[in-house]
Amino acid sequence: MSSATGRIIDTILPEIIDLRHELHEHPEIRFQESWTSRRISDVLTQWGIPHQTGLGKGTGIVASIAGKPGKTIALRADIDGLEVEEATGLPYASRIPGRMHACGHDGHTANLLGAARVLLECRDALRGTVRLLFQPGEEQGGGARYMIADGALDGVDAIFGLHGSPLFPAGAIAVKSGPLMASADFFRMVIQGRGCHGADPASAIDPVIVAAHITTALQTVVSREVDPRQPAVVTVAHIEAGTTTNIIPDTALLEGTIRSFDPGTDALLREAIGRIARHTAQAFRASASVSFGEKPYPPLVNDAAMTELLIDSACRTIGTANVVVLKEPQMIAEDFACYLEKVPGAFFFLGMANEPDVPYPSLHSPCYDFNDKALRTGMGVMAELALRVLSTT
Repeated sequence: MSSATGRIIDTILPEIIDLRHELHEHPEIRFQESWTSRRISDVLTQWGIPHQTGLGKGTGIVASIAGKPGKTIALRADIDGLEVEEATGLPYASRIPGRMHACGHDGHTANLLGAARVLLECRDALRGTVRLLFQPGEEQGGGARYMIADGALDGVDAIFGLHGSPLFPAGAIAVKSGPLMASADFFRMVIQGRGCHGADPASAIDPVIVAAHITTALQTVVSREVDPRQPAVVTVAHIEAGTTTNIIPDTALLEGTIRSFDPGTDALLREAIGRIARHTAQAFRASASVSFGEKPYPPLVNDAAMTELLIDSACRTIGTANVVVLKEPQMIAEDFACYLEKVPGAFFFLGMANEPDVPYPSLHSPCYDFNDKALRTGMGVMAELALRVLSTT
């Protein structure tokens, strides 16, 4: 990265790390990020960066750093946590029971604030405006759509974002042009049986047994119904039934997710899940109802020109050896895809791993923690990218 940018980052890095730890202590789930939003607003106010609060169902923020007249690019960070009980044992571990920044959004937020500070110091070099989006509800909330509805992309010419990944080394980024992440939808299945005493199962229609058979049968959807050339995932991630050891319950609940890159495959998954659930339940004298999310996440598709610009800028910033150009997409999903449906842009992964042979805790793990060593890389790539885009347009 440029010597000027590097000096600024070295100066502010301790402050940004402290801020990241503070955010980590206060995780809040989708659209409940009131403390987080206030803290971001306080920092922006302290730095003299104008911003608007109360967006995206109430906790989103849009800030702007304006240079000379020109185009507008947006940089985005998600700010929400997850319903996970933290097990890191860190001195700055979550203070909120059952809540944790298990996906590293504390790091994403701190990273964007750090990049903003760099750009604020370098605003005389900007031929245009950098818009900063602090978005709530990325985790199953589709917060991007609400930010878009509130005008976050109005007048934006391009957008960029990142996500920490334990699959790549700290100090590196990874990206690919075109499809990078899958679409995602979430299903909820309620199985209706008939409960009774656990000692008299013949008098019941046991929804637990039905749930087990449906879960097993759903594993055949991808292996036996989806074209093997089309990536797809069907995962049952939550099963809930009963209250104690000697009662067969009336109902059972199954919840999970589906992933794909192709609309036809997505439609096939939905139809197959509904069909298998209904007919399997019927075979056991029960019934099953299936519902899907109202607003599924679309596939995340990076714009070719913006990706090339990102790669070139990152190579100049952190060195070609630290820029991984991926050949295959990943099955995780991101509502950043919603922004890319509206304006061109690119999304990339920011490496977290410290050592190649030592697995880093996975995303959504109770042991996951955003790697502070990655902040210098993330801030540098984001800031230099914005400077390059807005100094050449």
